[in-house]
Amino acid sequence: MKLLSPLPRPRAAGFTLIELLVVISIIALLAAASFAGYGKIVEGVKKKEATVMAVAVANAVEQFYADYNRLPKPTSATDGSDSETTTEAGEGLVKVIIGKEGDSEALQNPRNIDYAEGIKPAKSAKKAKAATAGGSDKWSNGLVFEDESYEIVDTWGNYYKIKLDSDYDKELENPNIDEVADGRIKLPKRVIVWSPGKDGKEETWEDNVKSWD
Repeated sequence: MKLLSPLPRPRAAGFTLIELLVVISIIALLAAASFAGYGKIVEGVKKKEATVMAVAVANAVEQFYADYNRLPKPTSATDGSDSETTTEAGEGLVKVIIGKEGDSEALQNPRNIDYAEGIKPAKSAKKAKAATAGGSDKWSNGLVFEDESYEIVDTWGNYYKIKLDSDYDKELENPNIDEVADGRIKLPKRVIVWSPGKDGKEETWEDNVKSWD
């Protein structure tokens, strides 16, 4: 008599523990890759916005020069040499180029022309990641008016740095150490504007923004 072999037992429906772990790992990897890609896109947008604003500040100073045939003079300026300043309130440059000097005895912008009218008001920021470099931990990306003072901050809350051709020799020293290393020591500009970028460190130019090409 021929014995029949037992029928194979049907496999239980569903995933095994190993299969579930594999699927979870794949999903985690895909999510991490998507998040990293999204983060790069967001930072790219921030850098673009900050660059546009740096150019806008430089253009505002250029327009001031076109009308008055002289450059604005920040509080830290030294006669006979180029001036390096910032967009923080204490330097006074921002209120000059937006025509908000008030009742000062020696108005630099007596026509009260707003040369930075294209710069939008700053956004409220709970925390500016680069504030350690000098900037605001409350505002980002625009013009700040607070306590009767005016200043401009980038998308990370940093103040912009500015060099003015205050000795009128039609050139400025290039602050970009990477470009200087490549031989671009001087820039044929009347004004240049830059910020230290996301990391808040001026010496790391990879993430810095600047107004010149």
